[in-house]
Amino acid sequence: MKLLSGPTSFVAWRCIVLILVLLGSAGVLLVLHAEAWFLSGAVVQGLIGSLSLAAWILAIRFILADTWGRWFWLFVLVGAAALAMFLPGNGGLWAATPISILVLTFRQFRPWRHVPDRKRALGFGLGVLATALLIFIFPRFGNLAEPDGFGIFLKRLGGWSLLSLGFFWFFSLFHLAIRMRLHFMRLRPKLGVTAILIGFVPLMLMVVLGLMILYTGLGGARAARTTGTLETWREMTASGVDFSGALFDTTFVWPGQAPAGTRGTLIEAPVWVPGLAEKLRGSLADTEHLGRSPATADTTDWFLAGGRIWLMSWKSLDSPQPSVQAWHLGERPLKVLSGLLMVGIDISAANSSMAEDGELIIAPANDEDRKDFSGLEVTYRDVSEDKGYWKNFSFFGGTLFEVNRYNGEDLGTKNLFINLRVGWLDLKTEFLEGDSNLNIAVVVALGVVAFLFLVLEVFALFFGVRISEGIVGAVHALHRGTRSVAGGDLDTVIEIPNEDEFGDLAASFNEMTLAVKHGREIALANDRLKQELETARAIQVRLLPISEPVITGYEVVGASIPSREIGGDYFDFLVQGEDKIGIAIGDVSGKGMPAALLMSNLQASLHGQVMHPGSVSGVVERVNDLLVKSTDPHMFATFFYGLLDTKKGSFTCTNAGHNPPILLRTDGTIEELTTGGLLLGMLGEQVYQQDTVQLAPGEIIVLYTDGITEAVGPAADEDDYDAMFGEDALFDVVRRNRHLPASGIKAAILDAVTAHTSGVAQSDDITLVVIRRQG
Repeated sequence: MKLLSGPTSFVAWRCIVLILVLLGSAGVLLVLHAEAWFLSGAVVQGLIGSLSLAAWILAIRFILADTWGRWFWLFVLVGAAALAMFLPGNGGLWAATPISILVLTFRQFRPWRHVPDRKRALGFGLGVLATALLIFIFPRFGNLAEPDGFGIFLKRLGGWSLLSLGFFWFFSLFHLAIRMRLHFMRLRPKLGVTAILIGFVPLMLMVVLGLMILYTGLGGARAARTTGTLETWREMTASGVDFSGALFDTTFVWPGQAPAGTRGTLIEAPVWVPGLAEKLRGSLADTEHLGRSPATADTTDWFLAGGRIWLMSWKSLDSPQPSVQAWHLGERPLKVLSGLLMVGIDISAANSSMAEDGELIIAPANDEDRKDFSGLEVTYRDVSEDKGYWKNFSFFGGTLFEVNRYNGEDLGTKNLFINLRVGWLDLKTEFLEGDSNLNIAVVVALGVVAFLFLVLEVFALFFGVRISEGIVGAVHALHRGTRSVAGGDLDTVIEIPNEDEFGDLAASFNEMTLAVKHGREIALANDRLKQELETARAIQVRLLPISEPVITGYEVVGASIPSREIGGDYFDFLVQGEDKIGIAIGDVSGKGMPAALLMSNLQASLHGQVMHPGSVSGVVERVNDLLVKSTDPHMFATFFYGLLDTKKGSFTCTNAGHNPPILLRTDGTIEELTTGGLLLGMLGEQVYQQDTVQLAPGEIIVLYTDGITEAVGPAADEDDYDAMFGEDALFDVVRRNRHLPASGIKAAILDAVTAHTSGVAQSDDITLVVIRRQG
């Protein structure tokens, strides 16, 4: 059996709505019947029982929609329904309801989780409404009629369903309350709900509590006056005052005739009077128990006998022939009492039945009229005009009134419940009309205080709204600001006059916007600089040799690896005729763009000077003079230039402050080429020396920059010379790989430097040229 079909969210919400509709229909039926509608009580009871059972079945369908052991719990509830139907009286109701509570207690009400947040909040309100309907329906459901046949089962099932639905909504409201999150609401409605819960609801509860205290206080005082008045009548009667005719309209005397001058309706003594006299005489002899108070020879007290209340004055109970005069507490004395207290009066049993039909009879003494006055309501106004349920709202107060009760066999006590009723119009008449100016003054004073409270409440409400609007306005301003910034408008400024956290947040937001704007400008500048550096890098790459020269009997290779996008290292191959090639290497001071510009200047100067005939040292001297004239004094370059004569096997070179190139001889010895002069670009008109070395087959010349020898390992500082790669390591790499071609030697040197740095970022430009005469 699949209790839910379709999406759980839709079915669960449909069950909740249908439950409320069924309960609302039951409430409407109850109200229409109370207003003397045409349906009988038995029919209305059957319809309400059917509607309640249908609503409880929908609730079962709801709670079993998402749970474990569905069939087990369904079987338990079917058993509870059987108990409710077949156990007699209220036994089934009190046996089945704990089972429903047990089933509901072990539920997590997970179907509510399938309902969206907005509908869950609405469901909480519907649950409160459903609870109010159940409170309205349940106490009146069983009093509609005494059913027979199938109606008995409907009444029992309906009562069990109503109680079970009450606990269902109790648990549902509890789960909804502890899990409720109003995430779907905007800020202003949330603040409104908060204001209602924190401010308005407690205020209304205090107002209702105050009215209840006032209303019940007045009712309690009048209830006390009711018992006091009845006790005063008893005491006055005991002292000899005869209220016949003036207060009581019905009286009897036993035995014999009433005294002369007795007024009112005189009736024959009821048949139970002799028996009551014997009981009282027995209690006087202390052989039997009397009711309210110990009996004396002359006793005056209130008695309940034959379904009526009597004020009885007994005489000579210690004699063989006692006598009594009794006055019936009927319609006339209760109307007098009602007029004194300005309330309506109902008298009923406080516990078990008081007459054969279970109702207290306040009626004329004639037995034939008794049936017309069962449960008569007596008041100082015509309550017969009150119709239906609404008159029950006039409950004003109540008190217990103890009387002696004689049922024809035993004599004991009985508590009667005196219910006082009054309407709002009656209170208005008492306080605002008549001759009591003091009451009017009290009402006016209370009205002034209420008006002042109303002014204070409006004042508080006004400032509460102002504060809430300030919060909402600040949040909206921040929201608009963030949306503007998200749209790219970084000139947005949020202006909030608040000096609280919202003002601080707005100030922080404005500072953030300025920082973002500044960062954006820096990012754009960096993008432009990056593009410029990429362009400069492309230009610099073109300034370096595109390919390695092909020379018969020699191998010449080179490489330059900048530490940044562009570098300051330089090497070049300049072919000069068929048998000669110029080989240059340089290291410009600094890094980045200035170094690249100086390197390009050096390259242009060198290319311009080698076109003129002259010595190697002369070329270096002229390049130095050009750099001195075209660069700042603090800019310089180390430079090495040599001319390889492939026909003679000689290499003529000048070193202008550069790292000395190494010459590896065939016997493994290393020579450093240091002849030259000062750094380029520092001083003009410098004289540079040159040196010529012969290259035998297999001998190698390595030109390099300080980026190779000063490469630092991962655990050292840049100034830690012991951790640098160094010349010795370079010499060792060249020696071990001298059998390789020039390209292999170049790769071995670069691999050794990379292994030494072990992944550390390159800190300086690396440039390398290898010249090897083939064997």
